[in-house]
Amino acid sequence: MISVVTVNYKTMDYTLRMLESLFLHHSKEDVEVFVVENASGDSVTQLIEQFPQVHLIQTQTNLGFAGGCNQAMKQATGDFIVLVNPDILFDNDALFQIAEKMKHSSDVGIGGISLKNIDGTQQACVWSFPQPLDQCLLLFKIPHLLPNTKSLKRWLMKDFDYRQSSDVDQVMGAFFCIRRQVIEEIGMLDDGFFMWYEEVDFCQRAKKAGWRIRYYADIQTRHKKGASFDQIRTMKKQSMLRRSIRRYMFKHYGVSTGIVFLILEPFFWMASLLASVIKPQ
Repeated sequence: MISVVTVNYKTMDYTLRMLESLFLHHSKEDVEVFVVENASGDSVTQLIEQFPQVHLIQTQTNLGFAGGCNQAMKQATGDFIVLVNPDILFDNDALFQIAEKMKHSSDVGIGGISLKNIDGTQQACVWSFPQPLDQCLLLFKIPHLLPNTKSLKRWLMKDFDYRQSSDVDQVMGAFFCIRRQVIEEIGMLDDGFFMWYEEVDFCQRAKKAGWRIRYYADIQTRHKKGASFDQIRTMKKQSMLRRSIRRYMFKHYGVSTGIVFLILEPFFWMASLLASVIKPQ
């Protein structure tokens, strides 16, 4: 059994399209699907009518991505739990394919796939673990000015060959397959990350526990990218991003590094203010 978890936040049109494509290529007997309506106010009437086989969880407050996923993961019974964003479109049985691959590699704890843009072009979906320098550069908006900085190229894996399957540090949370044993060993997502870096943290914890993270180049889905984020204004997104990065730094690089990011917060805020003026949405 494969358990699929998706979190809906003002994206019901995308969620319905994703589910339609999912069940077109996967038998409902072999997957259990959870949709967490994360207190967004979206109507669930069509979801219930069109997909009665889906397990619907409605939260009273917005728990964030990690908190929403955890609500469903507590109930999931599958050997593999796949986090799937509402803006994913299935063109094949990708869920079955990745489960089969991971069954034959018992030390792979987390799997990701080749995510394509809607037009079929390759999407960046693999990164190295973030380090303090590249995250400072990110928050100072340096990637917009100097995208080929060595530290940024390392983190963003600019030279990664998406045509080849390989072990990596992290895969994108838009399609994120987790072996049940990993959850049993290291726990669920850290819901202290309201948005962003929760899957990075999870990959870091899994890797420290000895699990491999694997990118599968020969399994593909399409991904619109940013459907939920499109509903949030730039300043709010930037605030959530800074908060998540601080938490990650405290957690994986220690108190001293975390304090540096706290001290730099006013300067990061000024950079984000400038970004919001240039790009208000």
